[in-house]
Amino acid sequence: MVQSGSALPGIAAHVAERDPASASDRFHGVRLSDSFDPRALFAGRHAHDVVASYERPDRGFALVAVGVAARVQLDPGAPISALRTAASALLARPLATEHHALRPRLLGGFAFDTARTPAGPWAGFAAGSLLLPRLLFVRDGALSGVVLAPGVDRSELDALCARAAAPAPPADEGAPPRLVQDFDATAWQSAVTELAAGVRSGRYEKVVLAATRELGGVAPIDVGATLARLRSGYPHCHLFSFAHDGATFLGASPELLVSVAGGAVRALGLAGSARRGATPAEDDALGDALLASAKDRREHEIVVRAVRAGLAPLTDELHAAAEPVLQRLPNIQHLATDVRARARAGTDLLALIAGLHPTPAVCGWPADAARRAIYEHEPFERGWYAGTVGWLDAAGEGEFAVALRSALVRGPRAWLFAGAGIMGDSCPADELAEIELKFRPLTGALTGGRA
Repeated sequence: MVQSGSALPGIAAHVAERDPASASDRFHGVRLSDSFDPRALFAGRHAHDVVASYERPDRGFALVAVGVAARVQLDPGAPISALRTAASALLARPLATEHHALRPRLLGGFAFDTARTPAGPWAGFAAGSLLLPRLLFVRDGALSGVVLAPGVDRSELDALCARAAAPAPPADEGAPPRLVQDFDATAWQSAVTELAAGVRSGRYEKVVLAATRELGGVAPIDVGATLARLRSGYPHCHLFSFAHDGATFLGASPELLVSVAGGAVRALGLAGSARRGATPAEDDALGDALLASAKDRREHEIVVRAVRAGLAPLTDELHAAAEPVLQRLPNIQHLATDVRARARAGTDLLALIAGLHPTPAVCGWPADAARRAIYEHEPFERGWYAGTVGWLDAAGEGEFAVALRSALVRGPRAWLFAGAGIMGDSCPADELAEIELKFRPLTGALTGGRA
């Protein structure tokens, strides 16, 4: 990876050459050397400057936010669309840019249940929030650059350059974090049995039951190194990190909630899981069995049906593939259905998020009944886990992912989360095996594979 100081010193001079008098009243999009990789800002001592990030590694796309110019927060119980006016105001200043990719964006997310303020280890996280970075570093294919918020001056850029150019301290090679508190697997399987009975009796069609486990150590967990391992191991996922009050929520999600680009809307129905095989033949056999599984197909259809219903009032030309395909990750494979549409006039990304979140992939169906069942059986706070995270721009376009395969990191401690969809014929042992598969990506990333 390119060292973070290699291109940063040129920013201040570059901006000063353009229009220094206007720095206080407009955004500036400044192109940097194509060799500069903004993800290097996560390295060593510099990671604390990063307040948020969102990546699609397989697409060469990364947003890395340094500093907070402004933040808007969702009041518990308020609709997600309530942030629209404030979000638009944050992006309303003029823009001077060298490339369309170098435009201002807001990064943020929403809790699983936006009616509640996250508690416990989630202290400081709101029901939902969107932040405007002071410096937004962008990597889009071969292009690298930075977007400066109004009011960012040369002295601030010089200070960042000095920090980035300073040698990083030696990496801590001490013992990795270890398991310090686990969920009760016996009680969890009993809950699966009870929920499955509720499905059979008609209380709900599906409930997603999650579990959490805590890792801990002596040294603070290296967020940058954790993200680097996820980037290497899960390049086709949505990588993200959001920091609040000394804690960072991070992960590598396989699931798109919704995106809008040029009026084109995309969503993904993802539900139904199986492990990967040790050989190509075993892998194919497991995939074929997943595609043929009546239980997994019913679970998947509930999700696709809800995604279509959520998009229908807001879009035209709505189309979902007739049959799911396999989405394969290094340790697990899922049933996936791509859903596409065209946004109607006046429909923006926040409206689409509000129409979809939470999907049955993370909650269940019907949502209200499933949520009540979740609160009866989960003895922990989900916070932003199973919520949604991403970015949006001034045109109301952008991309949000479902916040899965994730962990909350606070100093030397980390809380990992994983869940499984419970149907009427769910087998508790099989569902337990599934969440163990889903714990693996973050366990490996946090421990460096030394757990």
